[in-house]
Amino acid sequence: RKARGSCRLRTVCAAKKKKQGGGGKAPATQEAAGGEAVEVDTEEIMKEYEKKMDTTIDVLRSSLAPIRAGKASPELLDGLKVSAYGSEVGVKEVGTITATDTTTLTVTVFDESVAGAVEKAVRNSDLGFSVNIAGATLKLGIPPLTKDKRQQFSKLAKDQFEASKVAVRNVRQGAMKKIKGLKKNLSEDIAKSLEKDVEALVKKTTGECESLFKAKEKEILSN
Repeated sequence: RKARGSCRLRTVCAAKKKKQGGGGKAPATQEAAGGEAVEVDTEEIMKEYEKKMDTTIDVLRSSLAPIRAGKASPELLDGLKVSAYGSEVGVKEVGTITATDTTTLTVTVFDESVAGAVEKAVRNSDLGFSVNIAGATLKLGIPPLTKDKRQQFSKLAKDQFEASKVAVRNVRQGAMKKIKGLKKNLSEDIAKSLEKDVEALVKKTTGECESLFKAKEKEILSN
């Protein structure tokens, strides 16, 4: 995911230029108050905030995955922790999960001795799934969603989306603060170009987060 902006193409500030050897891309430079040229790598600055925005999208995707959408899906157990081997581990670490049909999940544990722990974890969770155990295999029954449950899960998905928007705003605030602190070492054109790139990145990330939410909301309300 790359935000394309004009600052990527500007390599040297409009002020005092610093000669570069080898013909490679030069970072932005401008003479500081003490007479020493200060280099600012605008591309690295954008990469830093692109990475933070990517993390925001990944967190939202992970948060939406376990929210029920009316049909069986292995992702429904993403947040389930099992007490096994002296620690709390994800259920996917102790077995495989498959959707047998639209209302049944099958968990096959690698070690039959932890099957009981998986059963206990499911029963003690707020998932509301029924559990039938036979040796190393557990069958989880997924009850149909009522209208109220669909609305509840839709609201939960929206809450996660709103949290992602807050995270995006925080990243934007950090980026703008950093650019402001660098303005004394950047030409006005490059500073404005960087700010424009940040705004484009914010718009792009918010759009991706909204698309994830809308898809999940549709899945919840229509299945």
